[in-house]
Amino acid sequence: MRTILRRLRRPLQHQLVRFLLVGGCGELLYLALFALVSLAGGSATAAVAIAGAICLVLNAVLHARYSFRVPFRLALLGRYALIQLGCLGLSLAAAGALQRLAFNRAAIALITMVLWAASSFLLTRLSYRSAG
Repeated sequence: MRTILRRLRRPLQHQLVRFLLVGGCGELLYLALFALVSLAGGSATAAVAIAGAICLVLNAVLHARYSFRVPFRLALLGRYALIQLGCLGLSLAAAGALQRLAFNRAAIALITMVLWAASSFLLTRLSYRSAG
């Protein structure tokens, strides 16, 4: 039984796996909060703002504590927000270029999602390491 548990925990020893798990949970929470605010009568803009703000803060904390195992400090929240803003800009630029090259929307969505996740992982890792 211990051997099985050890094998199941082994992937969680990798930062990338933990990062993807935190990010995936953050995306699910975002969708749930968006739906909740929308069902409560909030506008789409309010739903994005509320769900996005909550998830941004939660992801910053969980990436520090769980993904990269460093103590969370308020300065990390600012860094994380700037990183996500940069990733958004990079993804928007890539989407524009891919659209001009006549890629279909599904391909653009997949490519920009991978680009955002990879750049977010690398930049957050660098940022959190220097803070830890």
